[in-house]
Amino acid sequence: MSMLKMSKFNLLAFDYDRSRLLKELQEFEYVHFNNLNDEKVQEVEEVAEDNLLKRVVPDAELLKAQEESQRVSWAIELLSKYEEKKSKLKAMKEGVQNYSYDEIIKKGSGFEFKPIYTKLQNSQKIIDDAKQEIQNSKQKIEDLKHWDGLNIPVKDLYNIKRSFIQTGLVPNKSIEELRTELSSFEDVSLDEMSQEKDVYYVIFAGLKENKRRDMEVLRRHGFTPVTIATNNIVKEEISELSKVVQEKENEIKKEEEVLKGEIDKLEDLKVYYEYVENQRLREEVPENFKTSKKINLIQGYVPTRLLNEFEDKLRQILGDRYSLEVEDAKKDDPNVPIILENGKFTGAFQGLTEMYSLPKYNEVDPTPLFAPFYAFFAGMMVGDFGYGLLLFILCIVGLKFFNLRKDFRRNVKFFMLLSIPTMLWGLIYGSFFGIALPYKPLLDQTEDSMLIIAISLILGGIHIFFALGIKAYMMIRDKDLKGAIFDVGFLYVVLISIILFAASGPLNLSPTVKNISKWVMIAGIIGIFLTAGRASKNWGVRLAVGLNEVYGLTGYIGDFVSYLRLMALGLAGGFIALAINIIVKMLFGGGIVGIIGGVIIFVVFQLFNLFLSYLSAYVHSARLIYVEMFNKFYEGGGKAFKGLINKPKYFDLEKNENK
Repeated sequence: MSMLKMSKFNLLAFDYDRSRLLKELQEFEYVHFNNLNDEKVQEVEEVAEDNLLKRVVPDAELLKAQEESQRVSWAIELLSKYEEKKSKLKAMKEGVQNYSYDEIIKKGSGFEFKPIYTKLQNSQKIIDDAKQEIQNSKQKIEDLKHWDGLNIPVKDLYNIKRSFIQTGLVPNKSIEELRTELSSFEDVSLDEMSQEKDVYYVIFAGLKENKRRDMEVLRRHGFTPVTIATNNIVKEEISELSKVVQEKENEIKKEEEVLKGEIDKLEDLKVYYEYVENQRLREEVPENFKTSKKINLIQGYVPTRLLNEFEDKLRQILGDRYSLEVEDAKKDDPNVPIILENGKFTGAFQGLTEMYSLPKYNEVDPTPLFAPFYAFFAGMMVGDFGYGLLLFILCIVGLKFFNLRKDFRRNVKFFMLLSIPTMLWGLIYGSFFGIALPYKPLLDQTEDSMLIIAISLILGGIHIFFALGIKAYMMIRDKDLKGAIFDVGFLYVVLISIILFAASGPLNLSPTVKNISKWVMIAGIIGIFLTAGRASKNWGVRLAVGLNEVYGLTGYIGDFVSYLRLMALGLAGGFIALAINIIVKMLFGGGIVGIIGGVIIFVVFQLFNLFLSYLSAYVHSARLIYVEMFNKFYEGGGKAFKGLINKPKYFDLEKNENK
């Protein structure tokens, strides 16, 4: 319905024309290439058997584009750290720039990146080296501070001729025992320099001739040797290291100022990144082709409406140096890429289709089919005029005063459209932020719960029958009239007769209607039983399939029951809003403090209930679409159309409206 018709092409072109061809086709944009190295293609296999066609090997240009992309990405990430941070509100208001592909190519091709990259790289190297030096110096200071009570050069300490000097750590739990044992020796000393956590930093002195004895005592009490990492007086060394830290911090500040001076180039760098990414994409594409020494075989798809423009482009690029075969894409070809086109209303719901799965080429685009149901169901689940009105105003403000990115803008439109049926159901329920509107509502949620249940089930029935009707349409479209009759027609007969049979009592229908519906139901079940397995020639298999399909009819009970969430979620949100209002009313009787508290509670909790209500509506409406509707006619699994222009990371791309 809103799926673009595709044409498949096979193109033979000379290898020396490939670079220019891809460059021009990238500007054309709407070309999707098949990967001939992964897919079994009849035309390729016949030639490939003789080893005439081989895979295209990427050249140095691809590696160059990949490396350039990494460099630009690094430069953008680096400068972004020094960019002035904007509030989220300001950032949304300013939004992002819009560029056309031609503008990206023009600005990107003329941008001198190398000198900027070199400058940034040099500054960052100085910063990195300085940070490493600071880290090393601070670590040394941390190690030395435990010995800052030592007032002689460390090299002199370790070079006393007759003495044995050992510096190190002793656990707190062992220090007293060590002192006691050493007190029995007249020729030793133990000086405690500092204490940290569970250890003492100590200097042990003894005679060299007693070194073995003394080391054994120290080891027995958990002594760990530590060498003081300097030759100078510790305090002087710490002072020098502190100066190094300060110098390097000043150096970093200086280079950071240099980087901040380059922030004005950030926008140009982002444009250049998009330019390089498109180059990279163009250089990657030949990996999809097959080639001989001189000829490239290229296969792909273009939208049928752009086929003439595509052929004109080939003639302009290649003259008569090519061979082209074109045919309409086959419905059952799993490789046909999908482009969906929907209007302003249904386009806002297209994200739900994409989130589930794109349709195959032989299916229909479900977006315009489920969009009205989704909006109506979501509105019923929220069912409050105040909530719908507030969301509508917020969405209008967002669309009018904020420069939103395309995907986010589509989501805002989506919720704006949901707010309209929410207001409609709010008027039906007579609810405004849980406050009763000054008229008798068409449906009172507190008194008409059974009627709302009945309406929910009726809406569910319409939804299910509509989904089955789409299945029948697809079968008739594909000239499978028997399938439409046996698989859908008999199901219609059974479901309608079951509904009439079940409703004959509550609706006081005549016994004749009840009796006829019973026998029609039985006939329909027999029809399903006998025809469901018709694809098999084995009657045993046929009957087994038929029995399974008849048993599957019980699943429709669960399908219908699922629609009770339309009533349940609406009641839940309505009663929460009502409870909030009761609390607020009680607080209003407590003077000025109560009024202020009531206003705060009303605003905060009503907004929270609005959020929960729409979150529930979003999720459960999607469930009704995906589970109750899609399983009747929709499989999905289509491939997204992948053109030759990369989706911008930093900007929105202006499309060529002529296409």
